[in-house]
Amino acid sequence: MGCVALTTLPEVSSFPQRIVFPDIGQVELSGFELPELGEGQVRVRSHSSLMSIGTETIILHQRYDPDTHFDRMFSFPQLQTGVQTVGEIEAVHSSVSEFKPGDRVFIRRAHGSHHVLNAQECSPVPSHIRTEMACWCGLAKTAFRAAWAGGLKQGVSLLIVGAGPVGQMVVRWATALDCDNVAVIDVSRFRLQHARAGGAHVCIEGSIVERLGAIASLNNGSGPELVIDSTGSAEVFQSALAAVSKFGKVILLGDTGYPAKQCLSSDVMIKGLSIQATHDSHDRDGWDQRAVDQLFFDKVGAQQFDLSDLITHVFSPKDCELAYALADKQREKTMGILFDWTVL
Repeated sequence: MGCVALTTLPEVSSFPQRIVFPDIGQVELSGFELPELGEGQVRVRSHSSLMSIGTETIILHQRYDPDTHFDRMFSFPQLQTGVQTVGEIEAVHSSVSEFKPGDRVFIRRAHGSHHVLNAQECSPVPSHIRTEMACWCGLAKTAFRAAWAGGLKQGVSLLIVGAGPVGQMVVRWATALDCDNVAVIDVSRFRLQHARAGGAHVCIEGSIVERLGAIASLNNGSGPELVIDSTGSAEVFQSALAAVSKFGKVILLGDTGYPAKQCLSSDVMIKGLSIQATHDSHDRDGWDQRAVDQLFFDKVGAQQFDLSDLITHVFSPKDCELAYALADKQREKTMGILFDWTVL
């Protein structure tokens, strides 16, 4: 199927470059050397990569405690930034039969112009799915973990705390799974407008601490039976426990750098609450990257997963410093921040 032998591999289409964090708070575009293709591997030329705003700014500015998983995984210089890229297969090892040069794929790889990886780590992107839509696969998978853990379906009363990119993906999974009682709270009216467009039924502007009264009126005065915290803010946890109804469930989806600050309250015991943490890496019951990607593409293709206007900013990788400054200082005015690698 169009396999390319190692001895006849085409040249790399351009000089490989990637976005790196040389030190705390520093961002630059840097050249690097691609490894040779090994057995079962492909080479991908990136088209676009989507910033994971919360996680990447946490790493960039080292907003995490010592001995947390952030501390164990990341150090400076940080050479791997980002986790979601759509590109075109440029070359394949002769042992690869699943893909051929020219195929468009989604990969969980950092912001870079080229990647060499195992073919099994690529998800084929259907021809009818636009690149800027396919780039949401990574955050959609992260949000799917919470949708799966919460058993989202018709009749579930849901409150999503935080309408950032991950929260937007939870809204859209809830809509796609016929959840008909979806509320979202965020301090940004701009983000709530996107949540409303994605299918949220109730949008509450403000902080969860200040709006507990409004939240208590949801679900005919019983409060939400399921709260998904997508913020990654340790301070939100106790308010989420206060917001959920008796015998309800709180799902931690946002990944905080300060887990020691996420303290239990008496609500856990008094209301008989359940707490579950979900993470992108939690592959269970066959729901690995490819399976979730396929479901995501199916929902997008069936117009059950609205991604319209979620890309709010597009940058050349050469302007990566400006992109991260925007993400950090004006987060309430951003949603999807995309790097366009075709302009290099």
